Amino acid sequence: MNRPPYSALLSAIALTVLVGGGAALAVSDDAGDDLYLSAGFTPDPRTVDLVLDARIDGSTLSAPDCHGFVASEQPDVALYYNAGPFPLILSASAEQDMTLIVNAPDGEWYCDDDSGSGLNPSIRFGEPASGNYDIWVGRHIGPGPATARLSISELYSE
Repeated sequence: MNRPPYSALLSAIALTVLVGGGAALAVSDDAGDDLYLSAGFTPDPRTVDLVLDARIDGSTLSAPDCHGFVASEQPDVALYYNAGPFPLILSASAEQDMTLIVNAPDGEWYCDDDSGSGLNPSIRFGEPASGNYDIWVGRHIGPGPATARLSISELYSE
């Protein structure tokens, strides 16, 4: 039987671990996921799974009445949306009580805690503007870890 040298096997294992670790970091609290969507996008909803270590009071980023703890001063997702005749609906779902903080293209801050199903946040822009939507998903009850799914839709909220 012809086996690869031991060092080659260890290198292959190390590469697999590094690549696997990189993939996990892509959905962690490393902010900076960028999305570019135009009206009528498919699939709808577009989802982003997030793993957060929420430690920053969201009210320090935005309006003082935005509550919850976010993972970074940078948005979890930066969405560039080319608007059309549809609403834009941003929602988050999790097993915990989450919040949603959005800085919209008009420069205004939008916050929500429980407008979605259950304790899930949802923000609906009835006549959305084209431009950048910086989106943070946060924990409502205080700092700590969380997993959440951000949904971007023109049809419905979660």
